[in-house]
Amino acid sequence: MKKTFLLLGALLFGAMTFISCSDDDNKSSSDNNDDAKYSDKSYGQAAINACNTLTDELTSANEAIGTASLTSEQESELKAVVDQVIDGVIIPTYTDLADDATALQRSLNGLNISTIKQSDVDKACDAFKKARKHWELSEAFLGGPASDFDIDPTIDSWPLNRSLLIGYLSGGRTNFTEEEIDDASILGFHALEFILFRNGKNRDVKEFTGNDTYKGFTSISGASELAYAQRICQLLVQRTYQLQVAWEGETSSNAERVAVLKATGLEYTTAAGLSYADNLRLAKGSTFSNLKEVVSQLLSDDEGSCVAICDEVGSAKIANPFSAGYVFYVESPFSYNSITDFQDNIRSIRNVWLGSTSGNAASHSFSNFFKNNSTKRGQAVESAYTDAINKIGNMPAPFVKYVSTIWNLPYEDDNRNSDIIEE
Repeated sequence: MKKTFLLLGALLFGAMTFISCSDDDNKSSSDNNDDAKYSDKSYGQAAINACNTLTDELTSANEAIGTASLTSEQESELKAVVDQVIDGVIIPTYTDLADDATALQRSLNGLNISTIKQSDVDKACDAFKKARKHWELSEAFLGGPASDFDIDPTIDSWPLNRSLLIGYLSGGRTNFTEEEIDDASILGFHALEFILFRNGKNRDVKEFTGNDTYKGFTSISGASELAYAQRICQLLVQRTYQLQVAWEGETSSNAERVAVLKATGLEYTTAAGLSYADNLRLAKGSTFSNLKEVVSQLLSDDEGSCVAICDEVGSAKIANPFSAGYVFYVESPFSYNSITDFQDNIRSIRNVWLGSTSGNAASHSFSNFFKNNSTKRGQAVESAYTDAINKIGNMPAPFVKYVSTIWNLPYEDDNRNSDIIEE
């Protein structure tokens, strides 16, 4: 599980009137020109409440299946739903992630301070956002290799440990061994985000040809940052290959990626030697005892499920900075991509529910399973995830400005205290 923090005695705001606002962090400041909105706590509380409602509805849907005496026809339909989630959502999402991470690596490789142009930086930033999106769209199904092989914490830990990063980048270093950079708090997406973005914008190329201008980093050279970005992106790519192959199994189309995993010693099967798709399909040696356990893993298990990511978005990603004032905990603060990240996490739940990445339900889906069995439970889930996406998008953007305004604390303040314990 990624590096997170548990809150003891977190402050919660009461329910307030909802007012509409912008739908993501990428809106310009003119779309949020009413500064009073940044002091209005109703937006954040509405988003948290919507996540809580979605968690409850997903839990109820899973319980409805878990307590039912399923007919043979219903079991067959649920097996088809599981197959569709695997083939229509999980494997395509991880394949897109691996493809996009490879494109990001290509955009970074070969960059040096002598020849780098602003267009090179912009291309890398665009590639980063594409890869980041597919990662966030995968968080509803972190159960499996992402958890078993510590992929999630390795590529998505935050907050970024800037103090440790300064130490690694000091002295103009341009060579970094894997043994040296084994701390997840300075790896993955968030380290790359820090190097590529500042204040919601692509970095100015002049900072790479000279020194950084960020507080505390003014002695760090752009050459060191570029070399570090290239090195950790290589590790990111390997881990995305691991996700794809672990779910898909070895195929003729992913043979080159399998070779990378074998060369680096990264595992990609269960202890029984199964792909994670076959494991979820209850192949011989599966870690699941029955179909209801599989459904529970997808919908509402404590870790790596739809409920798990919904709870994390509401009670940690949003609530830690918004409800308790831990502004340092904002995810994606340098690219201003926080709200988009949160929405994509909920969209990952929608994709699992629909068995599709298109926004439309596949023939075999949890959506149609509940419709076919004459219950409104599925409707409630769909209304809840739609509401959660909208309420999250209605928070003033960027999210880091919103919570900083509410608590009157700049993001740079590392206001950690004894009320936070690391998991």
